[in-house]
Formats: sequence, structure tokens, C-alpha cells
Amino acid sequence: MANEAKEKLIAGLNDDLALELAGIVRSVYQASTAGGLLGHELRELLQKELPVELQHAQFLADKIAILGGTPTTSIAEVPLPVDVGKMIDEDIATEWKIVSRLRERAGQAESYGDIGLKIRLEEMIADGTDHANALQRLVGLTQ
Repeated sequence: MANEAKEKLIAGLNDDLALELAGIVRSVYQASTAGGLLGHELRELLQKELPVELQHAQFLADKIAILGGTPTTSIAEVPLPVDVGKMIDEDIATEWKIVSRLRERAGQAESYGDIGLKIRLEEMIADGTDHANALQRLVGLTQ
């Protein structure tokens, strides 16, 4: 049973890693192509968040390896909208998706008995929530 829980945790962490890697690619793409005043603001926000996304990806890859898994090098699908508004909408939806997945993963980590992982995932949840909120503020959206 513990082995099955560990394998499910590793698989979920790899899915999360693929999303984080896609987020890095998406941020680089958007920062280079977003135009206009809103695009400038988005670029500034993404450049600030990019090191955090990279830290998240590295942490997930390290944890997968520590658990005995092989970190994925595949990335989740990266939509490439050219409209800044659509970029931001995609980013907001993706951040909330990641937050939801990390909540699930934190529960798995707790069930598996890895409280350190649970806490780190909760920190990543906070980062993702902050990023989604910053994107929402950029376009004047509220939760």
C-alpha cells in the first residue's frame, strides 16, 4: 500500500513538474511577445515570477528523484496566444489549476507521511495564489 501511495505521489509530482516547466516556457514566450502597455506590465510581472517558477520546477524534480522516481523532461501543452488579454486569461486559469493540483499533492504527501513535502507544497500553493492574484489585479479582476 505504501509503495502504491509513493508511486501515485511520484506520478502526480511529475505531472506538476510538467506544468511548472510549461509555465517557464509560457512566461519566456509571453515576456518576449506581449505588446502595449498591458503587455509591458505583464512582462514585468513574468520576469519577476520566472525565478520562482524555476525554483518550483527544481524542487519538484529533486523530490521526485529523492523518492526514487525519474523527473520528467516533458512539458505540458503551452498555448501561444498573441493577444495580451488572452495570455493573462490563460495564465490565471493555469495558476489556479496548478494551485488545485498542489493541494491534492499536499494531501497525498501528508497521507504518505512526508510532512516536509506537504509544507513545501503549501508554500508553492501560496506562491501560485499570489501570482494568480497579481495577474487578476493586472486586468482588474477580483475573486
